[in-house]
Amino acid sequence: MTRYFFVFFFLMIGYLSYSQVEVLGGFATDTVVIGDAVDMTLSVEVEKGANVLAVTGYFLDSIYSGLQTAKANVDTTQPVIPAIADFEILSFGGWEDANDDGLFAGGELTWDTTSIGSQMILEQTFSIRMWDPGPNVMLYPAVLYTKDGQQDQAINESQMQLFVAPPGGLPPVQDSLKVAPIKTIKEEATNLSDFLIYFIIIGLALVLGLIYWWYTKYYKNRELRQAEVVVPDVFVPSHQIALKKLSDLKGKQLWQQGDIKTYQSELTYIIREYLEGRYDISALESTTDEIVKNLSEELQSNDDVISLKRILQVADLVKFAKAKPDENLHESFMTEAESFVERTADDTKQVVLKDDDLLDEIDNQSEL
Repeated sequence: MTRYFFVFFFLMIGYLSYSQVEVLGGFATDTVVIGDAVDMTLSVEVEKGANVLAVTGYFLDSIYSGLQTAKANVDTTQPVIPAIADFEILSFGGWEDANDDGLFAGGELTWDTTSIGSQMILEQTFSIRMWDPGPNVMLYPAVLYTKDGQQDQAINESQMQLFVAPPGGLPPVQDSLKVAPIKTIKEEATNLSDFLIYFIIIGLALVLGLIYWWYTKYYKNRELRQAEVVVPDVFVPSHQIALKKLSDLKGKQLWQQGDIKTYQSELTYIIREYLEGRYDISALESTTDEIVKNLSEELQSNDDVISLKRILQVADLVKFAKAKPDENLHESFMTEAESFVERTADDTKQVVLKDDDLLDEIDNQSEL
């Protein structure tokens, strides 16, 4: 199916290009001496059935001189304005603009007609004399025609070009000088400069070897020594970390600004993190009931169990049920959390602290 589509497509392109009216033409020669006459032939290719109505005559009135155009347009900042060449029409080839309307139409047109298959070639030859040296161009005319009852026009936007040589023609181009016979090559004595490339190669090899030796002896060994330096872990009691984080949370004043959910989430996270370090349980991944159940025997006071359960349950309600507890509870929960950590503190329960800034603050508080 695709093959037939492409065959049909190219047949249609060929048909369309074949049925178009084309305006062609050109001078009888590329170069003419100034003052000599030169023939210019205009050709119109049409399909049989098309009728040429008229041809615009401006192409015979507007021959542009490249030399005069360059002289007239010395200001390169302005648009180029073509300058009309100095020429004369010696023969219109039988055409005549009888009513002087700038249009050859009807009986004013005469053609030399040639038929080729379904195509017709209409030709007319004009004689022109050029008086401006240098390149000259002539525009193609617009051809008005009818086909299948529809009127249209064909335009060739290119140009016919002719070079006008000065009197006597173009000066001959001087050929190259006569080729001298090949002489015997003189052999030069060997000197030190002949070995310069070898000295350069040896010098580069020595420099690269020195760089490699320096790298392996100093730079690479320094990297190995640095890689061998192991930063020891810093162990800090888990209750000190929890109290410092609770203090930081209090300083943010989240619930005072209406961000209750974030406040309760951070508060319970600090407590759960503390429980993991203090009692070696998975408090961050466990539910409130599982935490309370696991710590029921570890906690020495039933009040600690009740306090811990209340803090975690209220936080769960705020996070998941969007509850809004009384504002007084936020501050009291902070106080209970700090009291809970202080009551259950154990200096032997230490965890690795990765935050250097937090460690500095804990050391400062310990000194105070």
